[in-house]
Formats: sequence, structure tokens, C-alpha cells
Amino acid sequence: MSWRHSRQDLLPYVICHYFIVLLTFLYLLNCATKAFALTNTTTQQTKYPHAAIYEAHAIEYLNKSSTLMQSIWTRRRNSFFSLTTKGRGYNVVNQAPIKQEIENDYRHLVRELAINLSTIPVMQLQDPILRRRVKRLAKLQLYGLSDEDYEEAKNLLHTMQTFITTRMVCSLGDCQQTLSMVPSILNHVVRTKNLADLEYFWREWRSVLADRDRAKSAFISYVRLLRLAAYYNGHITPSRTWYLYYDTDNFQRELEDVVWEIMPLYQELHAYLLKCVRSTYGEKLNANEGAIPAHVLEQIIRQAWSSRTVFRTPYPKNQLPTVKQRLEEILVTTVKIIKKSAEFFESLGLNHMSDSFYDRFSRRIGDEELGPDCRAEVFYFPPDAALRYCPKLDYKKLMQIHGNMAELQYNIYRGRLPFGVDSEPCPGFASGIGEAAVIASGTPRHLNQLHILFNHSLNEEQSMNRLFRMGIHTILAIPQYFVNDKFLVDVMDGHIGAQDLNCGYWNLQNKYAGIVPPMRRNEKTFDPDFKFYRGLNPEKPNTVKLLSEILGYQFYRAFCLASEQYRPGDPEYPLHNCDFYGSTKAGDLMKQMMEAGATKHWRDLMEIATGERKLSGKGVMEYFAPLYTWLKEENKKNSVEPGWESETRCSKDYYTPS
Repeated sequence: MSWRHSRQDLLPYVICHYFIVLLTFLYLLNCATKAFALTNTTTQQTKYPHAAIYEAHAIEYLNKSSTLMQSIWTRRRNSFFSLTTKGRGYNVVNQAPIKQEIENDYRHLVRELAINLSTIPVMQLQDPILRRRVKRLAKLQLYGLSDEDYEEAKNLLHTMQTFITTRMVCSLGDCQQTLSMVPSILNHVVRTKNLADLEYFWREWRSVLADRDRAKSAFISYVRLLRLAAYYNGHITPSRTWYLYYDTDNFQRELEDVVWEIMPLYQELHAYLLKCVRSTYGEKLNANEGAIPAHVLEQIIRQAWSSRTVFRTPYPKNQLPTVKQRLEEILVTTVKIIKKSAEFFESLGLNHMSDSFYDRFSRRIGDEELGPDCRAEVFYFPPDAALRYCPKLDYKKLMQIHGNMAELQYNIYRGRLPFGVDSEPCPGFASGIGEAAVIASGTPRHLNQLHILFNHSLNEEQSMNRLFRMGIHTILAIPQYFVNDKFLVDVMDGHIGAQDLNCGYWNLQNKYAGIVPPMRRNEKTFDPDFKFYRGLNPEKPNTVKLLSEILGYQFYRAFCLASEQYRPGDPEYPLHNCDFYGSTKAGDLMKQMMEAGATKHWRDLMEIATGERKLSGKGVMEYFAPLYTWLKEENKKNSVEPGWESETRCSKDYYTPS
């Protein structure tokens, strides 16, 4: 008993002992934590002993460049005002030297900045925004060339653009009158149902370009300069410089995956259209391999929204209503279209376009500049954004101006960011957001909101006809953009040699699009279409056009889900009739992406809206799901088998008589 009492007497001392041990442990743990932190800091300083110096240098270079950029933006603003003086035109020739001088100064600025920043180890910079700015500005594409090489690249690009607009093809054998590809030949392509005429213009335009190898030699010289630009960036594989701002290994493979994802839909549409043109042109059409001849494909695409076509819409007796007259009655002027498009984005909770914008920064393109396909132009000189618009008033311009307004909104948001990240995160990202707005603005639901249509939706047959024409416009274009992009990249990277250019091109056309030339071809000619030459310009390459189509439907789907105007499985809320006008939830997603500019990787920003980090054809497939179902049933009913044989109609040794 006395022993038990002694244990109780000792209990306070035992508790006190353990309390002291616990305090000692906590003290030692705190000391160890501080020691680890000190060691870690010392390790970081040892690992990056010059990080602070590099950061100071980077900030110094960027601050100087930002000051110079302010001067360039001021000159661009002044140029815009002199370019668009209200009430009168201007002298295009007199403006050219000013624009050239501004461009040269900008190029020299970013080139010198890249030279300075390329010596800074990016990963040693602690500030993530600074790190992002340095990384994006340290490498260049064509701007990285020497002055002499850059001028040569510009001249080659200009030469290849003249292939499109220069009158050089005899008008159906009458050489007293010559025609250009755009707009003359294309206008004829839309109207004619004479297959011989299509073949003639297709062949003759390429024959002129084959004279003295003018097209092929210009292209090869241009590729040499693209390779040189890649060499200056330290890229062994030239396409890494072409895809520089996508920060993605094998970006082309991801684009290709999307093409294959939508291929079942493409093949069904391709098979249906081939049956249509066989019915129109009969035995004269040389299409035994299940492929569509290139000159006929061009005609189909050009007739996407035409009343006279070589194809048959799903329901010919129930065509789409004409909205032109109603549009003119409601919107009256182009300025009102611009204000309606601004209202679309304001309804999403984005920037309000002030009276100052309409008074000072929204100007009409002069009559002396109006071409056959006049397009609006958006300007960026922060803190302002500006627009020059076409005076045309039609359904197409209504949709296009929504894309322009998206770009204006983007410019306003990115103008608040530091130089170097005040841009889209990758080329085509901003266009993708704009494309989503374009798609929404053309829906029957939105046209009803504008009082241009009187019903929320078209009837089922009209809706199918609309989807069909949209499919010709979109689904047929995606593989063409991809082929043109892949052909350029494969030539750059040496996968297609200089001796195999033409047949290499037709191999890609056959594999990804089921397209063949109208007649046998060889390596004496160079057959890419006019859109290929347009897409050689790094300012608006085929890569961007392809990506904006893919992202456009991907973003559109995301905005529609956020607004609950698309409810998968609910026939009352299909994706193809979704209008996210007025949805601040959709607007918030859009705003978050715009506000970030290039401060984050494009995948991080895409994930904000879509929840996905990869490009996907899901938006395209869900949008056109009713059309896909109809095409499969129609082709099955007519025993039409989708697909085509592997036949390019091109070989090195094939002889073509001169």
C-alpha cells in the first residue's frame, strides 16, 4: 500500500518531466526547421548565385523596350487617324512608307531585345510573369533573320501573294482578257456548271505558275529562310520555330489527332457530295477512286451558301429563309451592326464600348479600298483598340463583325498587361474565342433575338439544310487547312524532298481529304491551291486558321454549357442552336481567358473554359451530330460507301505533253 502511495506522490514529477521533454523536442524541431530553411535558401543561392543579377538585367531590358513600344504605339495610333480621317479618303501610297517605317522600327526593337534576353537563363528568374515575358521575347520567327534575309523573305511572300491577285490566265482561250484567281476565276467557279471550264481554269493557273518554276522556286527559297530562322533559334527541327509559340512537343500530331477525330463525319459528307457531283456531271467526272477532284471540291466549298449548287441539300423544297431584306430593315447601317455586336459582349459582362470608341476609334474603310471581299481590320495601340469596317450590310458581315468585336475586347484586356505578355497565349487562341462568338451570332435563336427571324428556331428540315451548308463551310475546310500546314512543315523538316514536292502534296491531299487532281500530274508542276500561298504568311498561317476552327467549336461548346443553352440529350437545347447572349457565366469564362493574355500557357487558359488541356473535335462532332446521323442514313439508303482508294494521280515519271 505504501508502495502505491509512493507512485501517486511521484506522478506530478513524471508529468513535469514529460512536459520538459516535449518542450525540448518542439524547440529542437523549430531550430531544425529554421536550419533547413536557411540551408534551402543557401542552396538556392548556391544553385542560382546570379539570379538577382539576371533578373535586374531582364527588367532593365524590358523597361527600355516598353518605353520604345509606347512610341511605336503612338505612331500606330497617329497612322490610324490619318488613315481614316472621317468624311474623306486617303492616299494609300503615301501611307505605305509610314507603315513600313513603323514595322521596321518594331522589328529592330524586338530583334535587339531577343538578342539581349536570349543570354538570360529563364529558369533562374523567380518571378513567373517575368520568366514568361523573357521566354516569349527571347526567340523569334522571321524577325530573327538578318536585314537582308528578312527583306528577301518579305519579297518572296509578296511574290507568292501576287499569284492570287494578278491577272495572268487567259479567259477561256481569249488572251485579250486575262483573269486573276481572286476574284475573277473564283466568281466563275461559283456560277458555272461546265466541268470543262473548271478543268481549264484549274490547269491554266498552275501552268502559268509552272513557267520557269516561278512558284516552286519561290517556295523553296522561302523554306530556306524559314530553316535559317530556326537555326538562329537553335532548333535542329525547323518546325519547332514554325510552332514556336505553342510550347508543345509535336504540336502537329495533336492537330492531326483532331482531324482523325472528325474524319468519320468528314467521310460521310465527302461520300454524299461525291454522289451529288457525279449526278451533276455524269461520266465526264473522273472520280473512279472514290475521291473528289480538286477543282470540283473548290466549287463545292465556294457554293456553300449559294442558291445555285452542284450538290443537293437534304431538303431542297424547304430552303432557308432569306434574311437580307429583314436585316437591312432592322439594322439599317453597318454602324448599327457594330453596336449590336458590341451589345452581344456587353451582355456577357465584358467591356462597354464607349461613345469615344464610336466617335474616334471606329472608322469606315474608304471607297477606294473596297475590294470584292472587303474585311474589317482591328488595331492595337494600348490603351486603345480601334476598328476599320466595311460599309457592306449582309448576314456574312453580321457574323464577321462579332469576330472583330471579340478581338477588340481581347485587345482592351491585354492592353493592361506588361509588354511581352500583352498578347494571346498562342497564335489562333483569340481567333478561337472570336469564332465561338461568330457561331453564336449566326444561330436562328440569336437572329430571333435581333428580330431578324420570327421563330426561335427553323423547322427540322430547314435546320438540317443549315447544318449541311455549315458543314460544307467548316468540315471540308479543316482537312484542307491541315494538309496545307502539314505540307509546309514536312518540307521544312525534310520529310518531303525538293524532288518530290508535287507528289508529296497530292499524297497528303489523298490521305487526309480524299482529293485528287483533275488529271495526271508529275513533278514538273507545283499544284498547291491559292489558300496555301495565303497561309505562308506567319501573320495568318494555315496553322492559325485550323486552330481557330477547332478552338472555336471547343470554346463555343464550353460557353453554351456554362450558359445552359446547350443541354446534351435535350432536343429543345441542341448545340447547333445555342446562343449564349446574356450569360454572365459564359462571359466570365471568356473574360478570364482574355484578361490573362499570355501570362499563362494556352492549355492552362483553355482548361478554364473547357475543363480540357488538349485540342478536341468534340465540339465539331456534337454541333453537327444531327447532320452526321442524317448522312449515315442517307448514304446507307443509297448504298454509298464512305472512303476512297489510295490513288494520288501523281508520279515523278509521268509524261505530260507540252
